[in-house]
Parts: sequence; structure tokens; C-alpha cells
Amino acid sequence: MEKTKKSIDPRKMTRTSTRRKVIPSLTALLLISTSGCVINPDSPQSEINSPGTPNQTPQEPPTDNEIIATSTTTATSLGENLEIHINSLERTENDLLRLRISITNNSDEPFDLGTGLAQGTERRTAGNISLIDEVNQQRYMSYKQSDGGCFCDSLESPISSGSTESLWVIFPAPPERVESLTVTTPLTPPFLDLPISPATESIENKNLEEPEVLDLTAISDSLGEDQTGRTENSEEVSIILSSDVLFDTNKSDLNAEAQEILEQVAREIDDADSSVVSIDGHADNTGNESINLPLSRERASSVESALREMITREGIDFNVEGHGSADPIADNQTEEGRERNRRVSVTFEK
Repeated sequence: MEKTKKSIDPRKMTRTSTRRKVIPSLTALLLISTSGCVINPDSPQSEINSPGTPNQTPQEPPTDNEIIATSTTTATSLGENLEIHINSLERTENDLLRLRISITNNSDEPFDLGTGLAQGTERRTAGNISLIDEVNQQRYMSYKQSDGGCFCDSLESPISSGSTESLWVIFPAPPERVESLTVTTPLTPPFLDLPISPATESIENKNLEEPEVLDLTAISDSLGEDQTGRTENSEEVSIILSSDVLFDTNKSDLNAEAQEILEQVAREIDDADSSVVSIDGHADNTGNESINLPLSRERASSVESALREMITREGIDFNVEGHGSADPIADNQTEEGRERNRRVSVTFEK
């Protein structure tokens, strides 16, 4: 029978995810209420659109139209005919980050961005983009307003054939020493190591929720005290999750600590290209295999069910197996070894 040895504080597992960090910067004073925002640069004021205010004038795209990175393809029906550009990452004077992106439709038909870059039930926003700081092992999520909508603007309609539309979204700031970030989107491969530029403007919004900054240390490149870790090569990632952290003794129902851990796994899968995710349950060699085999399978199935609900990317198939004690990764003669062998692994291509 299995023994439970909880080795992490659930408070340390909250808000945890993948790899890298964010720093903001802007050039005009943005005054934002729950219904919209106003940019007040040196030039005349111009209103910009935010979710919930579709009748306002959309934000003008950056005047310099600079592009610092462009996707090679997208996970949409248009593939490479839809280009997502990163125009800038700007840190404001009051330490917020504005990400400017533009989207070009090179196909012969209009393209509706829909929920492709959005979070929750929003449409035509970029609220589900995140920023990764690999050095500090943190992921920055976009700011949400008190009504649950992202602190961002939205497109009013589909993107016409041959045209380009712009979007912006606001993030919390990383430490000053962070000079570049990786931008991850649900539709493209990651944009690696993009520079953060300064801005002389500030952003004001009293209706923001607490910033969501996810620590990435819970799933590290080596096994930690909680026996949660990862192995990876140039083609695939295998994340090892301690059963003692996810489940109570001899149980297959996920406990309260599992939610935050699996959320970061789901984010990694969303950011990857893989269409198949393998989930394998394992046990130590105590007890009988007539118990260990079905228990390891049921635990793998519980992880699969949770990830299926959390993953936002479509077209993913799951392979679920339970192996009992057949594939140990440590010595079953010691308690530490048995703890490492009680695990669920999640494997997918990068």
C-alpha cells in the first residue's frame, strides 16, 4: 500500500507555469475605467477600444509600424497565410508592460480571430498571450479588470483579405534587470527573447485584479524535494508528477494541491505543437499488483480528465496507461526511492 508524504506547501504551488518573465513600457498616459481607456500622448487624445465598449473608436496602430518578430506559421486553418507580428514590448513609467501585436491576413478570405488569442469567453482580443522570464522562472499573465475582462483592446470585425489589424494587451512588470522576454501565444510557436523598450508614459487603472505571476520552479529541470520534475530533449518533454503530491494515500481522486500543478502542465501543452499527450501512472512495489495496476491507471485517468478541461488548444488526443510497479526510476528498497516511483508522467512533443 502506498504511503503519503507531502513535501510541498500548497501555497508555494499556486500560480505556477513554464519559463520566462515580463517587463512593460508605454509612451502616453492611459486613463482606463471598466468601460474603456484613453491615451493621452503629446498629440491630441484618442479613445481606444476595450472589451465591453464595442462602440468606441479602435486604437490606432503604432505609428512606426516596427516589427520585431513574425510567426512562421499559425495553428489555424490559414497556416502561414496568417502572420502574427510582435511590434513592441514597452515598459511604462509606473511599471506596467504593454505588448503591441499586429495580425496580417494573406489569404483570399476574411479571417475571424474569434477566441484564438483570447481568454475565457472573450473574442477578438489577445488576453491569452503570456510572457515568460526564463532567468527568474516566471510567467506573466495579462492583467484582468474587475469585471473579469482582460486589460486590452479588441477587434471589431474579422480581418479582411490582405489587411493588417493591431491589438495591445497590458501585463504586470518584471524586475528592472529583466531586459527581454519570450512571448507565448495559443496560435504560434514562442517568440524568443524579445527586447523590452522604455516608454515615457504611465498607465492608470484602479479596476485591475491582482497581477497573476506564475512561478515556474514547481516543474523544474531536475527532481526537487517533492519529486516533481522533468526530462526533455530536442523533440519532447516528459513532466514527472509525484503521486504523493497529487493524491491522498491509495486514492485516485486529485486533491486540492493538484489543481495549480496541473494548470502549469496544461499551459505547457497549450504552448507546444504536439497533438498527442501520453499520461502514464506508476506505483512502488509495495502491496499487490492487483491493486497497484488499476490504481496507477485510475490516477493517470484522473490527470487526463483534469488536463482535458484545462487545455485550450483543440485537436489533442490522450494516451492513458497504468504500469503498476513495472517501471521504477529509483530503488524500491528505500522510502525515498519508493516515493519517487509513485508518480504520473505527462509526455508530449515540443
